[in-house]
Amino acid sequence: MKAAVLPQGSRTLEIQDLDLPSLLPNQVKIKVKACGICGSDIHLVLHGKMKATYTPCVPGHETSGVVEEVGEQVTRFKKGDRVVVSAGTSCGKCKHCLAGRENLCEEIGVLGFNQRGGFAEYLQIEERYLHNLPDEIPFTEGAILADAVSTPYHAVKYQGEIKPGDTVAIIGCGGLGIHAVAIAKALGAGRIFAVDIDSGSLENAKAYGADELILVEKNMQVGKVLKEKSGGIDLLCDFSGFMPNIENSVRAMNRGGRIVLVGIGRNKLEIPMPFFLIERQIRITGSYGSDRRAIPELIQLYKDKKLSLTKSISGVHKLEETNEFLHALEEKKGNPIRFIINPEL
Repeated sequence: MKAAVLPQGSRTLEIQDLDLPSLLPNQVKIKVKACGICGSDIHLVLHGKMKATYTPCVPGHETSGVVEEVGEQVTRFKKGDRVVVSAGTSCGKCKHCLAGRENLCEEIGVLGFNQRGGFAEYLQIEERYLHNLPDEIPFTEGAILADAVSTPYHAVKYQGEIKPGDTVAIIGCGGLGIHAVAIAKALGAGRIFAVDIDSGSLENAKAYGADELILVEKNMQVGKVLKEKSGGIDLLCDFSGFMPNIENSVRAMNRGGRIVLVGIGRNKLEIPMPFFLIERQIRITGSYGSDRRAIPELIQLYKDKKLSLTKSISGVHKLEETNEFLHALEEKKGNPIRFIINPEL
């Protein structure tokens, strides 16, 4: 098969012909129809800040396609089924995996980083990672359910415990945060405040239902501005990873408010007003990836016409163009949300 391969020590993908290993009894062979380019792929390929644990490395963790072949132990899928592949990998045997909370597994990983991913004509993976993709959802939009949409869904719904009518703040409206805006809207948020340093990202947030936009300027105290504009926040989800935003946003939180950290940054988190946090019973929690609840529930939101992802697809491109659009995403050419690779083009 053709695949976009990252050679060891290189910062550029190469199109190579790779052999497919024999299909294991519990595996499914998928003909890839769409694979999203994510910010994590930029860190892996262009920056080298993230590393793959295997060679040859084939990135790509937002994948949809059609079942081509199934192993002898596979029971839930057959040739011709449309599927989306979970982005997270796990052991499948620990108490967390058995309870459906795979993102708490000690061996948590990411497709493309821990095993071959979707920037290829075919993907072979265990049946347990697959979800049926209904005909009404295009492969392009189905692919990004795997991470760009399911990760913020887990943060907003399960870690953030959003309630209808909540006042919500989303800090960082890139590939994940923008979908947190859409999800908060779909789940009944009363008012949504979108916060970002980039005006283009805020334009995307407005298109997905944000009620008020806050363009962060130098030395701005985000929490103070949020408090003045909102009167109080019930749920704040941070996708920026810039911890000072969280520190000065604590005072913007209502009693019983929830702060969810998703973005990964290098700053220390320091809380300068612990009594305020304690007395108001404000919770600060983390959220990483998603578990097996997310994709089926997102598909149902889509079928109920509460969620549409059409605006997220910024273009569909050939496998040979993956490098070009990794750079285009990094440079935000055309204010993109998600570029899609289709190996069939």
